[in-house]
Amino acid sequence: MNCEQVEVLLSAYLDNALAPEERKGVAAHLETCSQCGATLAELRRNDYLLSQLPRVAPSPALRNRVFSSPEYLELTGTFDASSTGTTPHSQQHTRRDRPGRPQLVALPGGRSRNRDTSAFSPASTQQPTRQQPAIRRPHRGSSPTLRVMYAAIAAAVLLTIGVGSYIGWNLMQPARQASTGAITPPAGLQQQGPLAAGMHLVFLRDGTLMSAPADGSTAAVPLTPKGITVAANWAVSSPLPGRAAGDLLAYIDLQKATVHTIRSDGQSDTVIAQPLLKAGVQPSSVWDTDTGAAILNSLAWSPNSSMLALVADPTNSGATSLYIYSTGTGSVQKVSLPLKGSVSHPTWSPDGMRVAFLLTANGVTSILDYNTQNHGLLTITDGMYKSTANSGDAVLTFAWSPDSDTPALTWSVGAAGHVHSIWTRRVGVSSDITPRLLAMGDYAQALFSPNGHGGVGSWLLVSTTAGRMGLWRADITDFSPVALASGVQISFAQWSPNGMMIDYLQAGTSNVGALHLVNVTTGRDTLVASGVAGAPDPAWSTNGQKLAYSTGTQTMVVNVQTGQKPLSLNLHGPASTFIWSATSPNQLVVSLGDGQSGIFLVDTRHNTSKQVDTKDTSGPIAWSQVP
Repeated sequence: MNCEQVEVLLSAYLDNALAPEERKGVAAHLETCSQCGATLAELRRNDYLLSQLPRVAPSPALRNRVFSSPEYLELTGTFDASSTGTTPHSQQHTRRDRPGRPQLVALPGGRSRNRDTSAFSPASTQQPTRQQPAIRRPHRGSSPTLRVMYAAIAAAVLLTIGVGSYIGWNLMQPARQASTGAITPPAGLQQQGPLAAGMHLVFLRDGTLMSAPADGSTAAVPLTPKGITVAANWAVSSPLPGRAAGDLLAYIDLQKATVHTIRSDGQSDTVIAQPLLKAGVQPSSVWDTDTGAAILNSLAWSPNSSMLALVADPTNSGATSLYIYSTGTGSVQKVSLPLKGSVSHPTWSPDGMRVAFLLTANGVTSILDYNTQNHGLLTITDGMYKSTANSGDAVLTFAWSPDSDTPALTWSVGAAGHVHSIWTRRVGVSSDITPRLLAMGDYAQALFSPNGHGGVGSWLLVSTTAGRMGLWRADITDFSPVALASGVQISFAQWSPNGMMIDYLQAGTSNVGALHLVNVTTGRDTLVASGVAGAPDPAWSTNGQKLAYSTGTQTMVVNVQTGQKPLSLNLHGPASTFIWSATSPNQLVVSLGDGQSGIFLVDTRHNTSKQVDTKDTSGPIAWSQVP
């Protein structure tokens, strides 16, 4: 294929809509044509920017109107309109489930005193709801006009439900088949039941995962059950299509050494049937060891949330193994290894088909790739990166390239604070049997962004070596690092989410320095402010247009697009954590310590804030979404 033919097919290529032969032809052309590769990167970047646009969701008032309407209550059988009481119907149904078939979930609701809410939580936790006047169903001998009207309403509602179910089923394939994210009636219709629909903040406090609605309408409540101590490295699943955040969480109970999954609405807390440690071993004696660290840092959701990777040592051998948990079947599969060793840091490929991990055996750390579809194992590197000058080097970090068609792994090698080399290797390409060196030196920091260099993938390198001091960029498609800032002593640097900007903190005293912005395309270096605190790390909005940072006593926000003077928020006190809204580029969540203690949702456009919780948190805050 030539460039003209390929350019016409690039959009369909990105959408995976080409015939197999056409797709192979385009992929082969892209391997040798940098011009078409740049065009593809631009299209991919545009897709990313479009994905950051805010999504419109139904208001709580509309949800309440729908789920409390007489038509909904009658269609779902949640009350007995033919009697004067409000006792719900109770019928047993036999359903034949087939793989791939969307599940139809009975939705509790209505005005019944004793309705069945077992689909959401144990019956013992339900409280009676306020009795409402019964709504009578028309008698069989009632007006023909009424019968026609009710039939029309029922047909319209059923058609809507049917079309919605069909669309949802197609969107969720090949995602988990038995989704727990069915439409949930508003929490206002039940007490001590599921959390209300919408976006929620999730954070860890005193060993308990807490959840608070993003609008601050109610106080933060425990998400995890009593008697459980949650480990620090809990994980929220990836967003499904059409959602801004995941609806499943995974966490480790430190006391019992078990992995749990729980829905974002606080229901269906489930223990995965795979012990992390051998029975009889005290978990507290393991967590501070290398084995414990590998286990606690292992939880990783696949991109479609259908699988969870975890690491365990159920035989007390000191050698951890890799396990894959399926949310659809509830089964756990152990990954067979070619030799005895310890597994750590499972990392999913963008398409969710592969999981790469580190295997340490006989003093050598290797990277392996496991294919979840054919169960094949591929050794990416077997320690050949070692050199006589740096015999103690090991793999520090590794990541996948963003291209699912020709996936590649890239990794850094060295010791803490001293990254000596950067490597890459394409996966599944017969010609690439050895890793390729991207950069070599002595770097204090190395960070990879899949969106760097127009969506191709790039490393950000911080050098403190005399003569090479400054900031460098190493693209996984090139083999010569590019200088971005020279002669500058840097203590911290990071990518913007879209890979178009870099912020760095010029080293100062007492972890305070000058904050700079670098435009990756133009190379322009702009001083944002001096006297910026190194903790917490500055935080980018999801669209990469705003950056929040702290001076130690004040929280500031700078608009990268307009270049206006940084905005000082009306919050006073040292910030401990920042996170931007997943749905709005103008909302920032700030956790404050002394002064205005608590967690605040800030409207940066109008410089107003609302307190979400009265206590601060020093740990990470994440978003979850209750469907």
